[in-house]
Amino acid sequence: MRQVGLLQLGGLVISATLMHTAPAAASDDALDGRWIGGFANRNTVVVLDARFTGAPAPSGTLDVPQRGESGIPLRNVSQHGRSMTFEVPGIDGNLLFEGKFVTPTQVVGSVRQGLGHSSFELIKLATVGREELAGIYGTYEWAPGKVLLVAAGQEQPIYVDYESGRTGALFALGRDEYVAGPSVSTGFPVMVRLRMVRDGSDRVQRVDFERRGKSVQALRKEFYSEVPVRYGNGDVSISGSLLLPSSPAPHPAIVMIHGSGAVTRDGLRPFADHFARNGVAVLITDKRGTGLSTGRWARATFDDLAEDALAGVRYLRSRPEIQANAIGVHGMSLGGWVAPLAAVKSHDVAFVVVESAPVMTPLEHERLRVETTMRADGHRGETIAQAVAFMDQKFDVARTGDGWDRLEAAMRAGDKAGWLPYVNAPASLESLQWNWNHVFSYDPLPVLKQLDVPMLVLYGELDSVVPPKVHKARMEQAVREMGKRQVTIREFARANHGFFEAITGGRQEQPNLGSFVAGYFEVRTDWVLARAQAAQMAGAELQN
Repeated sequence: MRQVGLLQLGGLVISATLMHTAPAAASDDALDGRWIGGFANRNTVVVLDARFTGAPAPSGTLDVPQRGESGIPLRNVSQHGRSMTFEVPGIDGNLLFEGKFVTPTQVVGSVRQGLGHSSFELIKLATVGREELAGIYGTYEWAPGKVLLVAAGQEQPIYVDYESGRTGALFALGRDEYVAGPSVSTGFPVMVRLRMVRDGSDRVQRVDFERRGKSVQALRKEFYSEVPVRYGNGDVSISGSLLLPSSPAPHPAIVMIHGSGAVTRDGLRPFADHFARNGVAVLITDKRGTGLSTGRWARATFDDLAEDALAGVRYLRSRPEIQANAIGVHGMSLGGWVAPLAAVKSHDVAFVVVESAPVMTPLEHERLRVETTMRADGHRGETIAQAVAFMDQKFDVARTGDGWDRLEAAMRAGDKAGWLPYVNAPASLESLQWNWNHVFSYDPLPVLKQLDVPMLVLYGELDSVVPPKVHKARMEQAVREMGKRQVTIREFARANHGFFEAITGGRQEQPNLGSFVAGYFEVRTDWVLARAQAAQMAGAELQN
């Protein structure tokens, strides 16, 4: 049975807001569904995300998003009338939750562990269908330049408040009411509330946007249209969306390249919106093998991904709305290897934007990343040394094909020691050797030497995945040695790998963050618009 070590009560008691409200009657199936909430502990709030079912017997699981814990089985789940109880396995004894239904969608009560006790609150989420969710998506403005984006996310709807830089997942309380919490992954305590207002045709035209205790009315505004697209790269079919600005054409354009993992166009949308609202067309796609695109992303080389991006460039050049001499490529993290490669493969690429871009081979990067991310999360030197030693062992197995059984044993030991989540543990020997033969040895420096178009490079001061003390320094050295005058390098203070305002830059704090660093979106967009203007002037001179 899994035990939760992080849920240990420190004896702090804080009353829930509605603890003294008269309980409401609840049907026998009222507990079924998804609930979010939390309890006070040691001067903080432990956020909970629970799922309950009553058939064939009451049961449930619990996620603790701040700590990356998910699927924790609950014990002794029960509901009798307006009362409910459940237990969470804990290292120092189970946590016993005893609550009452205040309303059919709200439970408050007490949580106990030994002599420690506190109060908790749970809020029931509504199930909203995909078509209904699609009706709330869009851009809303409450004053010139003050824009709210509501969009599909990788797993659930998200919002971005571009005035404050705050962003996060949205949790549905009903068809037209959504809440968000203080961080990107939590909905509790409720810090943001969105109420959708529909017109006579049932289309959302206004969002009553409540934040920091104040409410504004944001009206839907069509800054750009979204056009479904599909094009091919060899036997791979790429599906995506073209965001076309409402301003007069032709528009400069960007093909956005994904980072690592199975990422669809929805993962790129918050980063594309600011470009599109300011006159830059953006092509966002489902990475090969995800969403509606075919192929396999896990068996794609950097050359494959660069060719996918160039297929997008060719598609954009076929559109009359696009300024053909002002099409660029944009890549973040892994995309920072791919975007410059695409640019040197084709004269059709006019500029490059890379963010958190590695300037070493993936093999070197992975070994360094393990050390820097673990150090940022506060791991001790001995544990870090074990993880780095595992990386050397992993690479040796990848190179020789020998020692897979010993590597599996090391992974089991790493799971117990706490360093396994940092090392990108391979799923199979075949997968490991494929990456050794096709990915690990890629060297970006020869590509950077060939690059002959303007490039913007962004780093975050606290990035522990691509630490700027190493990668930015290497990029600056490469630029000096190659005499590149068209490269702009910028570092954002207090920014992590994804350009969120951070404290440590470690992976453990990411779920607790909720704001992009100030100026991040504007720097990117202003630089691209300047390149587009220069391209337009150059084109006019050629015509004259």
